[in-house]
Amino acid sequence: MKNIELLKEKINSGTFPKNYPHFGGANLIITDDSSRKFDERTQVIYTAHASALSWLIDELKTIYNAQLNSLNKYDFYPSIGELIQESVNANDDLFETMLYVVDRINDEWKTM
Repeated sequence: MKNIELLKEKINSGTFPKNYPHFGGANLIITDDSSRKFDERTQVIYTAHASALSWLIDELKTIYNAQLNSLNKYDFYPSIGELIQESVNANDDLFETMLYVVDRINDEWKTM
C-alpha cells in the first residue's frame, strides 16, 4: 500500500519521465507510432502520452511483481490497457488517467 501512495505522489507532482521506452509485452502495446506492427491478439493503445503511461506500467509491474507469473501477466497487462482506454475515451487528462489506472488496478490486485 505504501508503494501505491508513493506512486500517486510521483504522479501528482509530475515527477515521471517524459521520454521513456514504450511498453510492449504480454498482449499490450502502448505507443505513439501508428505504423507499429503488432499481432492481432494484442491490445494496442495509441496515445501521445505513450512514454508516461509506459513508465506507469513498469512502476505497477514493480509493485505487483510478487503476484505476477507467466500466466496471470496476460490478464494484468491487458487490464491496464483497458483501464487506460476507458480513461482516454472519457477524455481524461494524463494525470487523471494515471491515477484512475493506479486506483483501479490496486482495487483488483491488492487482494490477489
